[in-house]
Amino acid sequence: MPDDLEAAVGRLYAAFMSARLGDSVGFCDHCVDPAQVEDLRVTPLRQLTPRQLGPLLFNAINTWGDVTYFTHFLPRLLELVAAGEMENWSYSVFLPGPLAQCRESATEDQRDAIADFLRAWWTAAISREDCPCLPRDVLEVIDGCGLAVEPFLDTWSTTPGETAARQLADFVTDWALGSAGSDRLTAAIDHWFRSDAPSILLRQRPEPACTLEITEAIDCLALYRASPKVSRFHPLG
Repeated sequence: MPDDLEAAVGRLYAAFMSARLGDSVGFCDHCVDPAQVEDLRVTPLRQLTPRQLGPLLFNAINTWGDVTYFTHFLPRLLELVAAGEMENWSYSVFLPGPLAQCRESATEDQRDAIADFLRAWWTAAISREDCPCLPRDVLEVIDGCGLAVEPFLDTWSTTPGETAARQLADFVTDWALGSAGSDRLTAAIDHWFRSDAPSILLRQRPEPACTLEITEAIDCLALYRASPKVSRFHPLG
């Protein structure tokens, strides 16, 4: 994990240190095994594993605990997500809702810690080849928890390096194939794709190893910008 992301995780733990578990927790015993609830109660927060937290993510707030309960586990859950250890638990689908509710009830320091984490996570996703998380999935979480994605896209536009360009090339072609997104996220990406910023970033990196994928992405953007409205298509098909 990059140093800035690790530091952001540390700020999460510090900001949410006061988020303690209560004496009891409500849950649906048709949906949740009581043994899983007890397992989370007795295991130290920083030692919790994806196997333990995955079921909570699936059932959070609706059928297992409330916002206060989920908030206690948030730093560890986000740490595991950023480390790529929650891939099998569809975090980009199940995390945004509970995270948004945590933000709504959080203190200013806690909201700042979440925002710092998301910025550091996003930077890692677009600039490091060893980041296990796709930019698309990170954007889904950012959008789903109620933050505007435009500043994050702007950061991508100004991030130097071949990795940022290759990640963008993959993102452009993947999105054109029909990636799902909220109306707000779709509109933001549509607006960004129609600007000059992504094409400029792609054209700055004519590395031989990625010439083909970047050329395809540039072609995708050109056809996308020529279309009259937001649409999902495969321009190269």
